[in-house]
Amino acid sequence: MSDIIPFPRSRDKLIRDIKIAFNKNYLDEVYELFDIFEQQFEMDETLSLLKCATLHELGYYLELREETIILLKQGFNNYDELVLFYVKSLNNLKQYIEVVEVINQIIDEVQNHQTRMELYPIKEYALSQLEQYNKVAGEKLQQFDELSLREQINTILSLIDNNQYNYKESVVNLINNLNLQPNVVSIMLEYLRFAQYDSNIQISKFGYDINVIPSNLVGLEHTQLKQQIIPNVIQLMEEDATQLINEAAHVMNNHAILLYPLDIHDIASSEEWVMTYEHYFKSMLGIAQGQEHNEIKNLILKMDNLT
Repeated sequence: MSDIIPFPRSRDKLIRDIKIAFNKNYLDEVYELFDIFEQQFEMDETLSLLKCATLHELGYYLELREETIILLKQGFNNYDELVLFYVKSLNNLKQYIEVVEVINQIIDEVQNHQTRMELYPIKEYALSQLEQYNKVAGEKLQQFDELSLREQINTILSLIDNNQYNYKESVVNLINNLNLQPNVVSIMLEYLRFAQYDSNIQISKFGYDINVIPSNLVGLEHTQLKQQIIPNVIQLMEEDATQLINEAAHVMNNHAILLYPLDIHDIASSEEWVMTYEHYFKSMLGIAQGQEHNEIKNLILKMDNLT
């Protein structure tokens, strides 16, 4: 191996190489040169805009979005170009709601008439995509009982991801009139929580009836099972059942979704939940410890039959 250390290219030489490669459309080379440059030198505004153009042409829209957010926070002078790159990144990432919201916020702030002329078509395109999405979403909700379980889940998740909360009554109607799987109902309640639906809904899961107001729910990530039971069960398994920890965590997280929004303490205490789960998983290895709570055990078996 050679002991010769190549002498770093000077700042001016790197800038020349970047501009030459960009003009020749050698964009992968430009991207690599920017990486080298930023390891040694500070970027100025001109180079930052050139990097944004490179990211855009390469289709690296996620990186472009992050880059423009950083540059906009730094308060560079060329606001119009930066915000245009930002909006284009959102548009190409199919974040159409954000596109419309951002353009509405900044349209009066941009200085250049040409920038406005570019922003308006992007906004119209985003609105057309949202309209098309709403049409598809509406059709899927109309035939919800004909969809597969995966399609049902993805339909509601898509509504959440796209901030489409104008289907509240449709979702409530589906909960009230269809025999839905427990995890679908859970995701629907999460949708209604985000939508701030504040009327009472009656839910039945695994033989338990509960009345809920979705806007008052804590959310799927903050259930008692996730916050209290799972960490304690995992801790107990670290002693002599480490090989099952990943599987156990996966199973219990699925159970947390299935049970939402039931209050598990209406069934048994935290200690009994932890003890029963520990016994359940360790029995798979023939090292079951502690006692089982029969109602919890039966509930676990019911949930396992659904997954």
